Amino acid sequence: MTDLLQLLKTLCSASGMSAYESPIRNTIAEIWEPLTDTIETTPIGNLIATKQGTAAGERPTILLAAHMDMIGLMVSQISGEFLKVRPIGGIDNRVLPGSLVTVHANDGDLSGVVTSKPPHLQTSAERKQYLSLDDQYIDVGLSAAEVAEKVSIGDVVSFAQAPSLLNETTLVARSLDNRASVAAVTLVLEQLQSRQHQWDVIAAATVQEEVGLVGAYGTGFDQNPDLAIVIDVTFGRQAGTQEWETFKLGNGPTIGWGANLHPLFYKRVRKVAAELEMTLHDDLLPRSSGTDAIAIQVSQSGIPCALISIPIKNMHTPVETVVLKDIERAAKLMTEVISGLDANTLDELSFKLGATDV
Repeated sequence: MTDLLQLLKTLCSASGMSAYESPIRNTIAEIWEPLTDTIETTPIGNLIATKQGTAAGERPTILLAAHMDMIGLMVSQISGEFLKVRPIGGIDNRVLPGSLVTVHANDGDLSGVVTSKPPHLQTSAERKQYLSLDDQYIDVGLSAAEVAEKVSIGDVVSFAQAPSLLNETTLVARSLDNRASVAAVTLVLEQLQSRQHQWDVIAAATVQEEVGLVGAYGTGFDQNPDLAIVIDVTFGRQAGTQEWETFKLGNGPTIGWGANLHPLFYKRVRKVAAELEMTLHDDLLPRSSGTDAIAIQVSQSGIPCALISIPIKNMHTPVETVVLKDIERAAKLMTEVISGLDANTLDELSFKLGATDV
């Protein structure tokens, strides 16, 4: 049985900024290979693993999609002994000063720290403003000559925050968006080893979600599943947030409700959660979910999607925070949904003329 905490530490410790996912892809492939029947990498870098179902003949397919890329930085300028950077994905500039980072240079990784003008030397006006990325630098502790020799424009930079427990149930780490969801998919694949499921299950770790859902477009088109569950993170309740826009950690996963998601599939997932006596919170998304579901939904002639999300705090910072049982509950819910798929499911989820779907 998988040790979830150790799994998360392994996943979050692997590098893999958007478009540079090789380290995390290799890590996930090693974990998923013994749990699935086939595994492959697509030309754009998505990892696709399939576990075959038990139904005879041509089987329907359900896709579990979780993006594996993470936010980071890229060296844009070398200024003497310091490096200037630009963001890969959405970065919260407010939390960068003092952050430990790793510069992934060609000849080996370099440890660094994000630095800026000390507050004592700032003007009164500067002290009242958040620092922009233009006013922050990376110091790798080398001379200007050594920096010029070892670092190149375009080198990528990751946060160096090591996974750490706040308590026995709460983990702080970089890249829980979206390695928490990759862990949930892993738990599903493990649970299906001892569960009957008629449909084929396709597990996808997609690339470049943070810069435009890039991998999801290819996954939806190439795999063309009959159904899809996208697994991502959502906003956990923390200081300064409103209850209506966030979800308390430890209270279970959420399910997306809105134009990006299929109303009949939503109802089916909710029914399974009720049968499990599992609390499942509605994540209201009237227009767009901001997840891979956007891309997968519109692939081919359209793919019915559900969205399961895991609440985390401090999203898009080096100290994202999750409660382990929220991941476990999300995995259990998806396993039960998959186990209940049969020959009648697609007909049951089809829109009928004259019917009321919501």
